Amino acid sequence: MQRRIPPTHALTLLATAALLLLSLSARSSTQVAYWDFKRGLQGWTANSMITNLRVTSEGLVMEAKSPDPFLVSPLIDCPEGQYLTITLRMRSNADFGGQIYFGSAFSEQDSRAFIVESDAKWHEYTVPLSPQGKGIRLRLDPCHDSGKIYLSWVRIEANPEPPRETWGSPKELRRKKSIAAGQYGTNGGESAVTSRYLATHPNFLATFPYDGYVVPALIDVEWSEKLGLPRRPYFLHELLWTGVKLPDEAVAPIIKDLKSVKWGSVTDNFLNVSMNEGTRGRFIPDFTDDHDWAIVEHNAATAARLCREANLKGFWLDTEQYGNYRWRTESGVPEFDPKRPANLKFPLGKDTPETLRKRGAQWIRAVQRELPAAKIIITFAWSDDTNGYGPLKGVTPFLNGVLDAIEAPGQLIHGFENTFYFGQGAGTYNVVNDGRAEGYPGDRARYLFAKMQIRNWRNLSSNPKKYDKFVKTGMAAWVEDDPWNLWSGNASGTKISLWSNLQLALAYSDEYVWVWSEHTKYGQPETPGMNPFLASLANQTFNTGKEEIPNLTEDFASDPLARGWYFDFDMLAIGRKNPAHQVTLMSPDAVPYRWKRENRALSVSGTWLAGEHGEKFASPTRQRRRYTHPVQPAKSAETFKFSFDFRINTFGQAPSNPITLGLFHSDSPINRQSLTLQIRSSRDARLVVQNNAQAHEFALPLKEALKANSVYRFTLEYQGKSKRLQAELKSATDAEATAKVQKAVPITGGTFVFNEIGVALWEGSTAATAKESAYEYELVRVTYDK
Repeated sequence: MQRRIPPTHALTLLATAALLLLSLSARSSTQVAYWDFKRGLQGWTANSMITNLRVTSEGLVMEAKSPDPFLVSPLIDCPEGQYLTITLRMRSNADFGGQIYFGSAFSEQDSRAFIVESDAKWHEYTVPLSPQGKGIRLRLDPCHDSGKIYLSWVRIEANPEPPRETWGSPKELRRKKSIAAGQYGTNGGESAVTSRYLATHPNFLATFPYDGYVVPALIDVEWSEKLGLPRRPYFLHELLWTGVKLPDEAVAPIIKDLKSVKWGSVTDNFLNVSMNEGTRGRFIPDFTDDHDWAIVEHNAATAARLCREANLKGFWLDTEQYGNYRWRTESGVPEFDPKRPANLKFPLGKDTPETLRKRGAQWIRAVQRELPAAKIIITFAWSDDTNGYGPLKGVTPFLNGVLDAIEAPGQLIHGFENTFYFGQGAGTYNVVNDGRAEGYPGDRARYLFAKMQIRNWRNLSSNPKKYDKFVKTGMAAWVEDDPWNLWSGNASGTKISLWSNLQLALAYSDEYVWVWSEHTKYGQPETPGMNPFLASLANQTFNTGKEEIPNLTEDFASDPLARGWYFDFDMLAIGRKNPAHQVTLMSPDAVPYRWKRENRALSVSGTWLAGEHGEKFASPTRQRRRYTHPVQPAKSAETFKFSFDFRINTFGQAPSNPITLGLFHSDSPINRQSLTLQIRSSRDARLVVQNNAQAHEFALPLKEALKANSVYRFTLEYQGKSKRLQAELKSATDAEATAKVQKAVPITGGTFVFNEIGVALWEGSTAATAKESAYEYELVRVTYDK
């Protein structure tokens, strides 16, 4: 990871689609125009590349032909100064390149690209436009190549505010996994997080905020001289691709170390098998020589057996070749032979495509003999980069050989490295982006386009059908764990302390996102605790399969993020840096939830900060705004009970944004699926059942006003057979307190399902709540029994 590659030209063209696939918040919108094509063309016209155009009961049906098929709308008058969204319903079996032009004349500058799902199924596409005016037209390019298109309708809506991008939802993150692969694994001396470090530091993984780790296996220093190398410890990946034949005895201590590790929730771990040459030219293999190749093949099988015995998922293969072939002279150390080429990339830059393809097939067969279900995350696989960037020379033919020979249940994960530029802010430092005013926004269009690119790169492989079967879509993210785990001496909040939009990388991967960092230092002697943002993402992925528990007792004596709790946040709005790059990047001040060790409680504030540095109070939208723990789904036909102990510090002055605690559904807003206690003021407490948008509110008849700084206990028991519940709000310390209430109420409105318990800010369309008007309270105990 010493050198970085600029994004491909195709990705930079997608800059105009930076706001694609946004979800409008619950604001009022005005319909400007609507065309239902089941009723005819209604003034739309087509160019000569659209043929067999006809009106059917499904809408327009047409044949699109290359190179430039399009339809043009009639004249449209749009409200001045209002932001537009174009929504259309279409199905297509053509390519994935859609585009909308707008204005009085059509130009590339006034256009928005969008990604078409080319599966011949109906999809709705939403494309935002900047404010327009009167007398404009739309031009719809449904594709760039040939295919059959169905177009049902097109709608234009206007809004006084621009649309907001949706965050990564829990549903999108489920069963996805973030795999850490930063330089802290190979740098840092004795505190580098190696196989040995993991075995000797059993508490390390308790605060490690990812679903998996790329393990740099460390060979004992005693083996160096036995292998004919200078005396020092070696990483396994330094020797795997060389002519050093690794004996089983050298690898056995690594296996022993890794088998002793209690991984916990860090479930999906990979072995680092990067293409490095650590012998400084002493053991350079010749891939055209069967004897030399047999050693490389032996090493591959040894690494795979290590994975099998240590229960690792497979390999992380960095195909970016940093070193060159270096041949020693016949006299040996230390001279290099000046008569041999010095600029051939090691190990794939020397040989013909035919040789590399043959060796790739042999390599994967050796791996799968020991690890049939091997998963291999590849940093750069088939792409425009592998065909044109020097350090990737030879990668495509070698991987073509791997593809030739791989068998089920093996997997190749195309972890396209360039996606870790997405989501970086303007002016963020890296070798391709320093000072770049616009940055690389982490919007959905870029990730969706990258996903479609990865699928389309099947055509760069030798076997597209086998590519479809064995190559999975992965992503990469660059995340510096600032300020929790920076390298000693690094300033917090500098332009090198950056991150990508890890949420959306997870959302658009098939399963895996590998995460890079260069300024983070996990494994330092005093780790300052767990990064709440990264831990929350890891908890939402449900990687262990045991997250939805039937019983929960939480007293908040230690950080609840270590036990499966999570909160929602926007990765691009958690303290984004200012132009001087001198603010903390990931700050708990950017979310309303903070665990307080000294109080053994979760502190909750009723205000949500936004803006680049949290200088604004955000208006609630339909986004989730919760701090919850997953539970086994509680259904309307079942019996369950739960309780909350909480202390209200201030009731606030915003009844439209009430204190809200109870049961929720992870994929539904509060006003559609929830069972909650809501406190709007010291004299207004209500039990609220939201079931498929049917609201049932039951006022709790308080005998006296609730008091600040008193601990209250809310308990609720629901009987599935009778469809009745019993709720009680009383003092947690005085059973005879006047605030004690008890009421049995019926549940109506059909079935319900709740699958998480916790607290929430109101998610409706209300005005922003300033800090001085917001409630504050502390959650001190939660129980759930099903």
